[in-house]
Parts: sequence; structure tokens; C-alpha cells
Amino acid sequence: MANSRRHHDRPRRAVGSTAMEIFRTIIRLIATEGRLLRSELGEKIGLLGLGLALTVGGGVLLIMAVVLLFVAAISALVSAGFTLTVATLMVFAAVLLIGLLCLWFGLHQLQPSNLMPRKTIQQVQKDFQTIAPEAN
Repeated sequence: MANSRRHHDRPRRAVGSTAMEIFRTIIRLIATEGRLLRSELGEKIGLLGLGLALTVGGGVLLIMAVVLLFVAAISALVSAGFTLTVATLMVFAAVLLIGLLCLWFGLHQLQPSNLMPRKTIQQVQKDFQTIAPEAN
């Protein structure tokens, strides 16, 4: 009778230790995914900062372009010669172009598709496929 109890206890202990090992593996996996997510979100915050800086920079340059346009108009009215006016309009055009480029690149960086944590999502999907391939 004592032998039959020991025989039944062994599979239970093996199942229990296997379940604990699976639980530990899942906990390690979740911790690893959390570190990956924190790392990737840090990268995305950097991209967000760059996008915001370029957007603000573009906005400032566009304001400067408007000011330069006013200076050019005043200059055209005040002076009868076109030298200062033509030079001012050339500077205006250059600042306007740079401002539009900065604004476009900045807004492009702020698109939601650029801020998505793709690496973490792919890793979690891969982990789920490994853990439960029949669920896919």
C-alpha cells in the first residue's frame, strides 16, 4: 500500500515541478518583453522629440519667412532700386523652402505608424506562436 502511494506521488511532483518551470519561463518571458518594450518606447520617444523639434523649427522658419516677405515688400516700396528687394526675396524663398522641408519631415516623424513599437509586437507574436502554435 505504501508503494502505491509513492508511485502516485511521483507523477504529481513531476507535474508540479513542470508546472512551476512553465510558470517561471512565462514570468521570465514577460519580464524580457517588458524590457524590450521599454527600450523600444525609449527609441520612439526620441523620434517623437525629433519630430516635434523639426515641426517647431519649421514653424519658426515659416514665421521668419513671413517677416522677410514684409521686409521685402517694404524694401520694394521704399527703394526704387531692385537690388535690395531681389536679394531679400531670394533669402525669403530659401527660408521658406527650408521651413517647408523641416515642417514636412517633422510631421512625417509624428505619424502614428512611425511611433508603433513594431519590434515588441513582432516578438510577442513570435512568443505566442512558440507557446501555443495550435492557437494560430
